[in-house]
Amino acid sequence: MDCEKFDRVVLDLLYQELDELTTASAKRHTEHCTRCRGIWSELRATREVGALPLVDPPEGLELKILEAERQARKGLPARQRVGRVISLLAGYAMRPQLAMAALLLLLIGSSLVILRGRPGERDSVMVTEQGLPGSEAESLTVPLPERTPLAVDAKREEDSETRAEAKAKGAPAAASAAAASAAEEPEADKDEDAEYAAGVALYDQGRYVEARRALDSVATRGGARAAEAALYAARATQQTQGCAAAVIQFEQVSARFRNTRSGLEANWQAADCYKTMGETEQARRSYEALFSTEYDERARNALARLDDESSATATAARRAKAAAPVAAPAAPAGEASKVPAASKSPPAKAMKPQRDSAF
Repeated sequence: MDCEKFDRVVLDLLYQELDELTTASAKRHTEHCTRCRGIWSELRATREVGALPLVDPPEGLELKILEAERQARKGLPARQRVGRVISLLAGYAMRPQLAMAALLLLLIGSSLVILRGRPGERDSVMVTEQGLPGSEAESLTVPLPERTPLAVDAKREEDSETRAEAKAKGAPAAASAAAASAAEEPEADKDEDAEYAAGVALYDQGRYVEARRALDSVATRGGARAAEAALYAARATQQTQGCAAAVIQFEQVSARFRNTRSGLEANWQAADCYKTMGETEQARRSYEALFSTEYDERARNALARLDDESSATATAARRAKAAAPVAAPAAPAGEASKVPAASKSPPAKAMKPQRDSAF
């Protein structure tokens, strides 16, 4: 153990909160380190000085304290005593048991009000001359009029008036069908949202073919989600077939949903596809179509980068052409064989070595 680690564990060592191995290591360190031995000695001395002995309380101390508190309360003015009582009652009132009991009483009372017997539930009332119940021979049966809710009567009258007006004006039966379809529109919107969400989920999972099939169905119906569905379908095509097939769909989405968020995004995606395929002029026209829209700044920056890349490519091509060596013109095939005979050197004759004669 070093001094830094000893500084971290010295307080735990003082209060005996370390394990046996760490305690033994710390004590061995104090045997060899003068600095840490001094710190350990000072801390132990401080703890021994600060330790207070435990003293048993005298008998009757609790009773004396309670009596002193009662005497002090008697000397308080009436206003403070009333405030103490109110605080005590408020403390009891805030307990959860009391709140649950009050809620239970409220539920029981409301159920009694709702479920109490209503007068006139029977279809008839037995009335006698004396006003008291009698036998069937002596009683007179007075049938009660059938009770019809006001809302039902008003609805029937409204329907009858509507049918009468439609009949008087000669309205076709298609009006009722249109009303029924208008009532079913919210359900259709819910189905469309659910199908769109399912298509987007398939796209996020990488199942692009199934996603495109579901999203194309939503886009074909032309609902509120048609633009977004068509854009996602084009992106799914790009993921499976590349920009060459997807750029046509992006152009169609941009033309169909012009001046919408999805239409502008489709135009931007088409420009990127044209740039990727190397069709610079088509990409430039697509970027310029986004001017004066929310994509204005992005389109201008992308067009500037495209121009810079085009100029850099042209410059590199010119430099490569200038650095290429000029090849000599090739001679015709017939002239290659016409070589002057004089230019042809005769084959070298083998020279016989001359021997030195002794004569």
